[in-house]
Amino acid sequence: MRLQRSLVVTLVLTMGVCVGNAAAQAVDDAVVQFGPVHPQPGPPLLHRLVPDEVTIHKGGTVLFIANGGGHRVLIYSVSEHTTRADIEEDLCQGGVAVCNPGAGTQNLQYLITDGKGDLIIDTETNVQQPFITYLPGQLLSAGGPAVLTGTSPTGTPPGHTVRYRFEKAGRYLVICGTRVHSLNDWMFGFVNVVGTEAQQ
Repeated sequence: MRLQRSLVVTLVLTMGVCVGNAAAQAVDDAVVQFGPVHPQPGPPLLHRLVPDEVTIHKGGTVLFIANGGGHRVLIYSVSEHTTRADIEEDLCQGGVAVCNPGAGTQNLQYLITDGKGDLIIDTETNVQQPFITYLPGQLLSAGGPAVLTGTSPTGTPPGHTVRYRFEKAGRYLVICGTRVHSLNDWMFGFVNVVGTEAQQ
């Protein structure tokens, strides 16, 4: 019985430390580069969020800075334990040798699900959705028929920025709405929002 009590206390303390660490690492406001800063690598590494995961306080914001061309910012809520692998497995498989514009893999339908298996995005085909516009559960869509203008190697123009305030705690998928970027090259990341309030 004493051993069992000791194990329970240890587990509770460990969980408390984990939660405390997550909250301690959270910031009020974060910045995410939507595409690496210049000079940029070639695809698919050119289509990345940097960093690809941030943690903020509830009520805080994330500023997405578009670098390079052709981006669209989409945000959806996902289950708390959704991993990068959960999203990757629903995108084009095989790397650039298989997943590339010449092969047309970005034009196919993909069903993107979260860690619970819930449908987050139905991309349909490029005929129905030339760029990803799936509305159910969508919190933000920035860039549509006219894509966001990203920064250039010379710094002119400065590029579009998109700021979003996260009012509810949870885990959020941020993904590029440009089919080649997200479906072929896996351009997505996560925002974690913890329950402590951001300092206004």
